[in-house]
Amino acid sequence: MLAVVLALALPASAFASSAVVLVSGFDSHTPFTTALAGCATQTGPTWNSSTGTAASLRAAGEQVFTAPVANAGTSPGSPCTAPGGAVPPASDVIDSNGDVDANGAALMGFLQFLAAHYGVTNVSLVGHSDGGLWSRSAITQMRADSTGPVVQSLTTLGTPHTGSFGADLAELVTDGKCELSNPTEQALCEAVLSVINKVFADLGPTAVRELSSSFLEGWNPQQTIGCPVSVAAGTYVKIPYIGWLLPRYYNPSDGIVGQASALAQASTSLEGTTIPSPGIPDVISIGSFPVVHTADLSFLGTTNTLTNDPAIGMAVLAAVQAGATRPACSAPGLATPGPRPHSRVVRVREPFRVFGLSARRSGHSRGRGRGQVAFLLPGGSIRCGSRPVRTVPLLGSRRVRLAVVRCAHRVRIRGRVLLVGRDPQRRELVVTRRGRTLRVHVAGPPLRRLRVRVHVRRSWRAVHHGKIRLPARTRTVSVRAVGVGRDRLSLVATAVVGR
Repeated sequence: MLAVVLALALPASAFASSAVVLVSGFDSHTPFTTALAGCATQTGPTWNSSTGTAASLRAAGEQVFTAPVANAGTSPGSPCTAPGGAVPPASDVIDSNGDVDANGAALMGFLQFLAAHYGVTNVSLVGHSDGGLWSRSAITQMRADSTGPVVQSLTTLGTPHTGSFGADLAELVTDGKCELSNPTEQALCEAVLSVINKVFADLGPTAVRELSSSFLEGWNPQQTIGCPVSVAAGTYVKIPYIGWLLPRYYNPSDGIVGQASALAQASTSLEGTTIPSPGIPDVISIGSFPVVHTADLSFLGTTNTLTNDPAIGMAVLAAVQAGATRPACSAPGLATPGPRPHSRVVRVREPFRVFGLSARRSGHSRGRGRGQVAFLLPGGSIRCGSRPVRTVPLLGSRRVRLAVVRCAHRVRIRGRVLLVGRDPQRRELVVTRRGRTLRVHVAGPPLRRLRVRVHVRRSWRAVHHGKIRLPARTRTVSVRAVGVGRDRLSLVATAVVGR
């Protein structure tokens, strides 16, 4: 039952001017709670632990608030305030499956609410998962508007600063559906997708799209921040045998976010392409810990998470305390330059990836395998010459196994195997933006079929004749191309273009 809000709010003098604000991540439900002692057990699943981050901060005397987070159309839960305490408006509730910049605006509104109703003029942000991205967006928007309160520091826990490998897999499908023309490939794709959905069970397409490395490669350069960011990673999931073939973007990980992404470091994809760092001017690692992303991943073998582990709680406390002595992330008067002129031309080139069966009817591959990952269903096998390629279960699944193909010999495939890798023809999706005009074409050998769509205002729009006019004030645009080559391989490319 929601708390009854009385007309009169508590005076701002009842609270200290400095506070820590906890921001939970995707698919979470966190009610608004104040720093009152009775609210310590009312913070929702992410922060409601007697041993984790929230408990460590409170035990050290920090004033802790939680930002309201919920799926769109649902309630974040009953707020916890003193009788008559103000409750943030619906516009300040963060959509846990929503757009990153819209959520940044909601968080900015919430911080302004704390300043107006609780006298909080200095904030230290602690973001779990997507909460770290929403915090970076809020800081950027506050700096652009030169609004308060002062954000003194930012600490992130398992935040996919450069993307999530699970979202990159999910990005190969559209709106949770496979789009392959070959019935066998379609069946394999859906089987792999079922495993992906086990982890990303409740995410909407917007959240998955904006957790991908391609989206964040376009989004990161648009963010500005004036302070060091303290980062922590979970590393409980360590793939054996083939793990040495995987960049730290994939392994080790917390089950959703790889170590390199959580620590805001550059890495490489399975295809060997560069995944650039997020461009944060100063990153301070507070450690990597053997924990999983959330309690939903306890099926992997542990209940220790990024938010309930006591060692992480103490590391966060030290980061918050150290942040108080450093330059502020944002504050009134720290305005940053406005958006670049619309006449500026932005061009992005994104390589196509194979997503399908890379094998002849006889079961033998078309050539050598480099920069590919294979998903094997029961009965499927893959060999490098005469030697079997090592496989491991995909995120604990008994149905799908994972193999990384680094083979100098001919790859032999039998049974139900789905390959993801670089396009052997090296085609690229080229997207050019000038203001509101977006043009798209394919560089390289022509395709038999091609469908291009653009994600604008929470929906996909088809691109006809390689050109589309964008709505006014459109910031970041995702472009998705699905095609079939003359060799009948299914191909996918996603590009993200800022302004």
